[in-house]
Amino acid sequence: MMSRHPADPPRHPPADEAGGAHVAARAAAGAAQPRPFPIAGKLRPPLATPFELQRTEVCEKIFNAGAARLVLLRAPAGFGKTTVMLQVRRRFEETGLPQAWLTLDRADNDVGRFLAALIAALEPLVPALRKFDLAAGQGPDELAFALIDTVAAHPAPFALFLDDFEVLQGPVVLGLVQELIEQLPRGAQIIIGSRGAPEIGLGRLRARGRLLEVEPAQLRFSEQEVDGFLRERRGLPLAPEDIRRLHRSTEGWVAALWLASVTLEHRDEPGRFIAGFSGSNAAVMDYLMEDVLSRQSEDVRGFLLRTSVLAQLNAPACNAVCGRSDSAAMLRALDQAHLFLIPLQSDHAEFRYHGMFAEFLRAQLARQHPGEVAGLHRAAARWYMDSGRPVPAVEHALAAGDMALAFPLLDGCAQALLEQGRVRLLSRWLDPLLESGELDSHPMLQAVHAWAVCLARGPRAAAPLLERLERHGHDDPQLRAHQLAMKPLLMVLTDRTDDAMALTEPLLEALPSSAAFVRGFLEVVLANLAMIAGRYHEALRLVDAARSRQPEHASSFNFALSEAAEGAVDLTQGRLRRAIARLRLAASAGALEGSRTTNGNAMAGVLLAEALYEADQCQQAERLLAVYIPLIRRVGIPDQLIISHILMARIASDQGEGDRAHQLLTELEHIGHREGLPRVVASARLERVRVLVVEGRLARARTELERCSDRAMWQRVSRLSLRANEVETWDVAAARWSIASGHAKDVIDSLRQELDASERAQRERRALTIRLLLAQALHRDDQRNKAMRVLAKAVRIAAVEGYVRLFLDEGPMVLALLRELRAVPTVLLEDAAAGDDAPLAFIDRLLPADGTPPPVAEAAPPAARLPQAAAAPGSELLTRKEIQVMRLAAEGLSNDQIAERLFVAETTVRTHLRNINVKLDARNRMEAIALARRAGLIA
Repeated sequence: MMSRHPADPPRHPPADEAGGAHVAARAAAGAAQPRPFPIAGKLRPPLATPFELQRTEVCEKIFNAGAARLVLLRAPAGFGKTTVMLQVRRRFEETGLPQAWLTLDRADNDVGRFLAALIAALEPLVPALRKFDLAAGQGPDELAFALIDTVAAHPAPFALFLDDFEVLQGPVVLGLVQELIEQLPRGAQIIIGSRGAPEIGLGRLRARGRLLEVEPAQLRFSEQEVDGFLRERRGLPLAPEDIRRLHRSTEGWVAALWLASVTLEHRDEPGRFIAGFSGSNAAVMDYLMEDVLSRQSEDVRGFLLRTSVLAQLNAPACNAVCGRSDSAAMLRALDQAHLFLIPLQSDHAEFRYHGMFAEFLRAQLARQHPGEVAGLHRAAARWYMDSGRPVPAVEHALAAGDMALAFPLLDGCAQALLEQGRVRLLSRWLDPLLESGELDSHPMLQAVHAWAVCLARGPRAAAPLLERLERHGHDDPQLRAHQLAMKPLLMVLTDRTDDAMALTEPLLEALPSSAAFVRGFLEVVLANLAMIAGRYHEALRLVDAARSRQPEHASSFNFALSEAAEGAVDLTQGRLRRAIARLRLAASAGALEGSRTTNGNAMAGVLLAEALYEADQCQQAERLLAVYIPLIRRVGIPDQLIISHILMARIASDQGEGDRAHQLLTELEHIGHREGLPRVVASARLERVRVLVVEGRLARARTELERCSDRAMWQRVSRLSLRANEVETWDVAAARWSIASGHAKDVIDSLRQELDASERAQRERRALTIRLLLAQALHRDDQRNKAMRVLAKAVRIAAVEGYVRLFLDEGPMVLALLRELRAVPTVLLEDAAAGDDAPLAFIDRLLPADGTPPPVAEAAPPAARLPQAAAAPGSELLTRKEIQVMRLAAEGLSNDQIAERLFVAETTVRTHLRNINVKLDARNRMEAIALARRAGLIA
């Protein structure tokens, strides 16, 4: 809090420079004697709220800081400082450490009043203070000396909590506190909650290791804590995406989360409210106006409002915008006061405002000084332009509505930004200019806009823009190159790969050599088309050609696409480890330019999620998909849509969230219908078939299989190597169903032929799944030895690259076969090098840790019958370990928590849950719990 100009020097020398409390107390000689005043309320800690979230990590850090004389919690208003202090106080109370509480107010700047309050707080901890007679006529100096000496002589440790410390501004009182800290007895500690950095000798304490500082970054709620607060404490039925949005918009600011939760209690559509929740929300504005802005001086308020137009604040930019010369001092003061200012560099030379605070300030600026807004943006644009930073210069020129300033900047930087993949930024800039007609006289910017819209919002949004360009018939060869290159891209993105193949190669020959970005992009498109056609060597040659142009046009976007294309070839040909390394590189492309996620690395990101999932790194895959799925949905690329939704559905199912998995597949099917993409619809249904077969629901699986049997479409897919259907095709799904339904003999020959064709075409990942199906079919047909040999080869191949999920996703029968194979290691190791036991270790990783054989239902005869798991469940159906898992799941524990309780890996818990669902014929965790309770297996 700031009651005077923060850049002005203090009226008195700081207490640490003036000799501490001794000088401070002498300066107060002759001050009014302490008078009685209501003090009981200041000594009483605030009551805990029923919605309080335990801040374990921060509290533990404070509790273990025994060497610190001072613990300082510094953060803006509403960051939960008092809550943490109360939780630490309760912890001290539980351990028997004496402690006291004092809430400060502005009146405590009177040294006599402050001494009276401090003595009242410390008296229960330091009995010797009871002899103090405040009415005996002692001067403040004598009282201060006596207080400090008495506390210093106290033989036992204690903790004193001082809340709202920012109200103390007087050097005398601050000097007294500094001296008290210096003279604390061994083991005693003062815990201060403050909005700013008080002048109490922090540098000296820091240098001696006697200071623990808790900063805003440590007090912000993590996404997990936001989830715990809103869903568990406040009882709000929010989706994970709602939690993520609120965490992003509030940046973990506790007060804003509380205000949001109060409103959400009365909202039927929480997602809509959360999407618009910002610093302009009425409750947030009232809080910030009353508790923050109104407490600042006029000069500080003016600085805050005018600099709110800047995304990043440094002294020169602030000087340029505000027309002043002392911004460096002002920023230092605001930083010290913790006025929602977040440093962007370690030297605190550049800052940004907390997102919601910035929105609040901009709303107040528009309300209080509407005539200044355009001028402030114009000044910022010119400063950034002079500093050689075109992106923020364009932002501010557009915000000022100054087209004479904006268009030269756009002409100079738009193509470079396109090459970096900054497509959403370009789309945001150029959309309104197109609508207003201001883009009509800038054809190259129209071409850049069409690219940006295509890659940010998809081919259907871009097609009218391309048609508009073609109608105008521009003769510029560079512009014509952009128009020609976009056509095959639109075809690929709408699943018209045959048309794109016929068009792309002649186009590449016709492009001028000077169109480096367009040529590189077309080479990547052609590489993907060659890969789809199964011409992998040609695909890699084209990728190398695109890479060779990287130094020429430095396009991180094309770099991401080319690396992703080779990563896709690696995945197809079974090189999982190399694919992960390459796709990590591709997904991170563009980070050096500071750009956010682009569609180039979104495409790579989805492929990386697929590779990580294959390696059973499901948590990392899920995090990637959570970021990229919203973007992929907007763009509507068929393979990316299919891969992302099916992977996320499998991960959800693995976590026991069957309903969420079903919802994801339904959403995928809906997108396919809406966008006119029949392969997307069919792929969603194929995944349902796989799930139903694994669960033993064969009648439903057959019905679903018949719904996606578009012969013409699957004939086309079968002759191509489409990423999303590289493994899962109608033939594979039909073979899987035939094996489970008692028709294994019928598919053995066709599986052998498909295995041979896959290996000849170098489609090793597909070949692995075909091997697993063939092993199951042979085993069902009583050809056990052949089944074991086929399975052994699959294990040896998978063990080298780390393929895990393809075994787990095939269900209990494959796990049973693996256990049988493990019992005959000579078969497994017959082609392995001497001493190479990697295949054995790989099987051990896949099988449940407790040694329980997974349940395998008898194959149904050709006349369908109910799956075995549909029988009434009894205690003999679940193993002892599975019942333990069910009991813990019924208590609401997560997979991680169950694994910790049972001392097993999380993958083992997931395997148990899958087996339980199959045995009980349950679709999800909640249904399994209900069935287990009904059968008396759990309470």
